[in-house]
Amino acid sequence: VGEDEKLRGSPAQVVAASMTRMRLFASACGKAFRANRSKGSHSRTWTSVGDAVRPAWAVAAGVAGFSMGLGLLQTDVFAESKKRSGQHRVFTLKEFQADHDGDVWVTRNGGVYNVTAFLDAHPGGPTRILMVNGLDLSVFWDVYKLHDRPHIHQLLEEYRIGSLSLEDQMKVRSMTKFADAYTNDPPRPRAADALRVPSTKPWNSEPKTQYLVESFFTPNDLFFVRNHNPVPVLTEKDYELEVEANDAVGLKASKFTLHDLKTKFQRHEVVSALQCAGNRQEEFVTTDRPLYVAPHWRDGAIGNAIWAGVKVRDVLRACGMNVDGVALGTCSTNGMKLINFIAHDTDETGTPYAGVIPIEKVIDPFGDALLAYEMNGETLPRDHGFPIRLLAPGHAGCRNVKWVASIVVSAEASELDSGSRLDRHFAPDVSWVDHRKHVDPQCPKGECRVRIDQGPVIQTLPVQSIICVPPNKSVVPGMDTDHVTVRGIAWSGAGRGICRVELSLDGGKTFTAANLHHPPASRSCPTPETGMGRNWAWEQWSLNVPIPSDKREQLRRGERVKLEIVSKAVDGDFNSQPEDMSHLWNVLGICVNHWSRATVTLDPELSIEDPLPPAPTPPPPGSCIWPHEAPALTHWEGDVRDALPNKNPCK
Repeated sequence: VGEDEKLRGSPAQVVAASMTRMRLFASACGKAFRANRSKGSHSRTWTSVGDAVRPAWAVAAGVAGFSMGLGLLQTDVFAESKKRSGQHRVFTLKEFQADHDGDVWVTRNGGVYNVTAFLDAHPGGPTRILMVNGLDLSVFWDVYKLHDRPHIHQLLEEYRIGSLSLEDQMKVRSMTKFADAYTNDPPRPRAADALRVPSTKPWNSEPKTQYLVESFFTPNDLFFVRNHNPVPVLTEKDYELEVEANDAVGLKASKFTLHDLKTKFQRHEVVSALQCAGNRQEEFVTTDRPLYVAPHWRDGAIGNAIWAGVKVRDVLRACGMNVDGVALGTCSTNGMKLINFIAHDTDETGTPYAGVIPIEKVIDPFGDALLAYEMNGETLPRDHGFPIRLLAPGHAGCRNVKWVASIVVSAEASELDSGSRLDRHFAPDVSWVDHRKHVDPQCPKGECRVRIDQGPVIQTLPVQSIICVPPNKSVVPGMDTDHVTVRGIAWSGAGRGICRVELSLDGGKTFTAANLHHPPASRSCPTPETGMGRNWAWEQWSLNVPIPSDKREQLRRGERVKLEIVSKAVDGDFNSQPEDMSHLWNVLGICVNHWSRATVTLDPELSIEDPLPPAPTPPPPGSCIWPHEAPALTHWEGDVRDALPNKNPCK
C-alpha cells in the first residue's frame, strides 16, 4: 500500500502500472460490512441477524436490475482513497448505520455515499437501492459485475459524503450477506460458441449476427434473451393466470390453468419478430458520452419466430368483457386505456416485472396479441416465458411480458410498469445529468428543464436494418472476385413491414436495392405499402454488391482495400432510417435505428475457397473500443481517453 502512494499520472496510467496491487488492495479493504435497516419512501425494512438476512427473499431473490444503476469503484488505489478521505468527514460505524431521516447511505471501498437523489433515476428502481441502506455495495456487486465501468465509478463518486475507517469497512463487509439468486436459471448451451453475453446476472444474451440469416425462424436457443430478474421456477401443473375484475368494462375476476388456456380457447399461430427497445444501443457509446442503461446490446437483440397460443381478447371475452362491441365502437371502455401484464419474475424486493399495451391492441381482432405457450413448434422455453408469455407483435420487446401471472385493465399504467421509467424517448440534448435532475423530487424547479411530455413512453419501434454478413471489421476474400456478398435483416414496428432495403459500399454515397427474401409460407397479411399493418415478421435480404472499379484495381496491385458497407431500410409507410446516430441519440438508449454500417477489409491473397479469418472480438459491454485496435486497454481501466492518441476514438 505504501508503494501505491508513489504512483503518479492519469487514472489510466496508474491502472496500467499497478493493476495487480490495486486488485489486492480492493480485496483487502473489502472484507467488511453488515446489514442494518433500510427505510425510505417505500417503508420497507431489511435486517440482519448473524449470518441470516431477513426477509428470506433478500437472500434468495437476487439484485437483478441492480446491474443497471450505480457501479463499482474497482480501480481505486490507496493514494486516491487517502486523498479523498482528507476531503470528507470520516464517519463512525454507528453514524453510518444510523437513521438519516429517510436518506439512503451506502458504502464501498471505504467511501460513504448518500444516494438518495439517485433513487428514482436508478434504472432498476428505487427499492433495489433501499435494500442496501447501511450496507456494503461490494457484496451485492460481487454478484452483479456489470457495474465495473469507468463512468459508473465516476457517477458513484458524485454522491460521496465521507469515509469509513479500514476497521469499520471490514466490519460492515463481514456483516453484509447476499446470496446468488440465479442458481436455478436454465442452462444456455450456445453461450460459449454463438452468443454475446452482456450480463450473466440477470442473463442477457444476443446471437452473433451471422446466425440471424441462417434461417428465417431464429432457433430458440439462439433467440436473444432479455431478463430483468432470475428466471422463475414454474410448473404446468401449478400455473394459474389471474384476470382482475373491472366493472367499467364488465370484467369478472377469473382464473385459468394452463390446461384451461389450451383446451377452452382456439389456438392461433402468429409469425412475428421481436426486438428489444435498446437493440444497437452500444453504437450510442462514445468515450465522452457513455450510456448509463443496460444491458448494452450491440445488434443481435432481435429474432423471428412462429408463436402459438390464445388471443388475449378471447380470454377477456370469457371474463365478461364485450370485446367485439368495443372493437366496433358500439360499447365504451369507460376510460379504460391500458392492459397491464404482471409477471411472475421478481426483483430482490419481491417487486414483479410488468408491462402495458394499449387496450386497442388487444381488442382489435387483427392485433394478434397472444398469450403464447409455444415457440417455433416447441413448448415455450423457460428463458422465453414458460409457461405463458405475452406476444404483442409489432411492439417493443419490453412490452412482450414473459411469465405472465395476471392481467389488469386500467385507466393508467400500473406503478409496476418499467417502461414508464426506462422507455421514454427524450430529445438528443437531454443529458444524463438532466435526466437525473428531473426525476429527483428535491430538484429545484429552475434546474429541472426536462419536460416529461417531451419524453413519450414508447410502444412500437422504428424501421430497422442490420448488416449480418460480413461482420463489422472482418477480413473478406479479395482474390478473383468482383463483388462482396452482403446479407442482413430488416423490420419495422407496428406491422408496417419492409418495402425495400438499400445497400452501399462507399459509405453511403451511392445506394442500390437488395433482394428481399419473403417468409417461406405464403403471405397472409396485406403488403407493406398498403399501410394496413400486420407485417409482424422480419425480412431477410442479400445482394452480391459489385466492388467499385478503383478498388478492384487496388486489389489487382496486391493492395488491401477497405470498404464501408451501409444498409438502410424503407418501411411500408416509406419511413427511412436516419443516416447518423447523432440525429436520434437519447439518454436512455432506445429506438436506435440509424444506418447500419460495417467496415471490412478485402484481402487480395484470400480466396473465396479459403477459410475466413475469425471476426474480431467486439468491445466489452459499455465500451466503444475494439480490443484488437487498443489491446492494452480494458473496459475498467480508468479514463481511457488519457491513454489514447485520439482522445475520442469512437466518434
